[in-house]
Amino acid sequence: MKKTLVPAVLCLLVLTAASIASAQTGAKPPGKTAAPPAGAAGMSMKAPPEMDKVRWMVGNWQCSGKTMASPMGPEHPTEATVAVEMALDDHWILSHYREKKTAQNPMPISGDEAWAYDPAEKMWDRLAIDNMGGWATGTAKGWEKGKLVWMSDGMMGGQKTKFRDTFVEKNPREINYVGEMGTPDGKWSVLWETTCKK
Repeated sequence: MKKTLVPAVLCLLVLTAASIASAQTGAKPPGKTAAPPAGAAGMSMKAPPEMDKVRWMVGNWQCSGKTMASPMGPEHPTEATVAVEMALDDHWILSHYREKKTAQNPMPISGDEAWAYDPAEKMWDRLAIDNMGGWATGTAKGWEKGKLVWMSDGMMGGQKTKFRDTFVEKNPREINYVGEMGTPDGKWSVLWETTCKK
């Protein structure tokens, strides 16, 4: 009788010790899984369908235009290339703008932009950075009658600045882009204008 009781008592002690240790560490008993965080069931890894509306922009573009006179320099013509790609499982569209260095444009601008659609706020979001240390973040409602207008805040030349950037789709192979800066009197001053073609 004692020989059969000893293993049973040992087994009971081991199970009790394991149960106490589990309770102290907060571990869940085997066979049960933790509930997903609140709201996780509604999350989707798929890119919002609105991203398909900008897919036509993917590819390589050739741009020509001009930068207006400013404290940073005189008015001058610009030539640039833009490479556009979908990225991060199509949640973002990225563009890489690179001006050509010329006698009239000795300090060419290079800049990168990332656009994404936020279904929660039903707005487009934008982040832009350049090789002069400038940056801007902004929002847009989306393409309306072939036009997309970004309203942004950022820095240029070490100064906080408001920007308005307007993209006009002439056709799926041609875009006109005008960049403006807010002035102290609440108006807008054109910084540059360029036309890009595939």
